[in-house]
Amino acid sequence: MIQLTLTEQVNAVTKTLTEDIKNNKLDLPSPPDLLIELRRLGNDPDSTSTDIAELVKHDVNIAGRLIKIANCALFSSRTPVSSVQSAITRLGLKKVQSLITGLVLGQQIMRNKTKGLEHFCQQAWQDSNDIAALSYILAQKKSTVDPEQALLAGITHNIGALPLILKLNTVEALRNDPKVMTMVADVVIPKLYRKAGHLILQSWHFSPEIIHVAMEHNQLSRDTQNEVDTVDIVLIAYHLHQLPQYDRENEPLLSRSPAFKKLWPDWQTAVEELELFASEIEQMKSDMRS
Repeated sequence: MIQLTLTEQVNAVTKTLTEDIKNNKLDLPSPPDLLIELRRLGNDPDSTSTDIAELVKHDVNIAGRLIKIANCALFSSRTPVSSVQSAITRLGLKKVQSLITGLVLGQQIMRNKTKGLEHFCQQAWQDSNDIAALSYILAQKKSTVDPEQALLAGITHNIGALPLILKLNTVEALRNDPKVMTMVADVVIPKLYRKAGHLILQSWHFSPEIIHVAMEHNQLSRDTQNEVDTVDIVLIAYHLHQLPQYDRENEPLLSRSPAFKKLWPDWQTAVEELELFASEIEQMKSDMRS
């Protein structure tokens, strides 16, 4: 009887959220002010790295993270940087804009931590960082896709979890019962975050390519029959991230996908190359998380 009650509650909330998304009634958070101002500067041909440095330095956390990333092994030279301006000069404007976007979105997710959903917030943030890091290295090593674009796409691929977490936190029955809250979140977030991500990225005026990533990053059957694109890169990164290890003997379903075949002829070759990239991938993941 208890199980039936839980199942009914899960189904009811899932149905409500599905209808909200279908009818474009899901409450979407406004983009953070820093993200709005960053985009304005990015679209202004007269803006400079100094303008972005002036914007960022007022957020101590993001400024510190940028400096730390600029000093990491992948980007640093012998001389460490100690200012936001120097970090931007070393990393380049495009990479900085992608990184700041990711850091701002991460703050947005973690700032909205709610009782009973802390794990989902933390997992969404960690997955975002890890898949972004892997996407960046794959784009850089295996394609002509802009690595900064791949980084941004990886960062935003699961942003749809945010409005779902915020919505679940408003359901009184769930807030009073952590067990039911967890059960509902376990069903709702994996099922609906892609559609919610599509809505929020449209609302925040991201590029069509980034929006496509939010919807299609887990679609192994996707086949554009064109050269590798940003969606392909994040799709591969997403599915590689799901693997506990790269087992040479057991080929994952990923290896049969059209996106995978654009990068590698077979799973064995992929594993060999991924092992060569491993230290850079782990370094990038570490820097994105820190």
